[in-house]
Amino acid sequence: MSKTKYMTKFQLEHLKQRVSSEIDPLIEEAQLLQKSIIADLTEAAELKLAKKIKADIIIKELEQAFQNLEITQRKAITFFSKNATSSTLKDNLDYRFKDKDKGTIRNNSSSYSRDKGISPEDCREQLRIWASTLAHKEAEKTPEGNKVKQLKLYKQSAINQIFETGIPEELPAVLTSIFKPLGIVWDKKNALQVEHLKQATKS
Repeated sequence: MSKTKYMTKFQLEHLKQRVSSEIDPLIEEAQLLQKSIIADLTEAAELKLAKKIKADIIIKELEQAFQNLEITQRKAITFFSKNATSSTLKDNLDYRFKDKDKGTIRNNSSSYSRDKGISPEDCREQLRIWASTLAHKEAEKTPEGNKVKQLKLYKQSAINQIFETGIPEELPAVLTSIFKPLGIVWDKKNALQVEHLKQATKS
């Protein structure tokens, strides 16, 4: 009575890597198509969401506040620089009042956003994150999203079979049946023999 052979850890890992090398290119190709859909959906969702939750109004108000702040800051710079009439006052004038660019807070200043509060761009970024989350969910329902999901299921099914098939000799046939609908030839050796036979018949 022959003793049942089991695959070694190395053989199992090799088969897992081979499954990945066979199906990952198809998954990556499908994901590229899905990303294009997500980008379009994100842009549409961002505009729709902004109006729905009235974020566009808040952002507009915040932009106006930043513009007003900038105008007032410029006035402050002009005021203190002009009133530093004596050399003593000029020598002790803060550098921010000497350099108008340093003394002005720009609308897109990330440093101001971090140190002082929320900027309009912070609000837009939050909207983009929310819109992207919604877009990913919507994209999963599209044909492109379904294809990515299906390919990942094929991959997981193949990996499960590698670990669950009791007799290693049966594994090639099992994996061949899993990958056949995807046009992936698992048994490359047998496929080459068939191709050579066809070529020999033609000649």
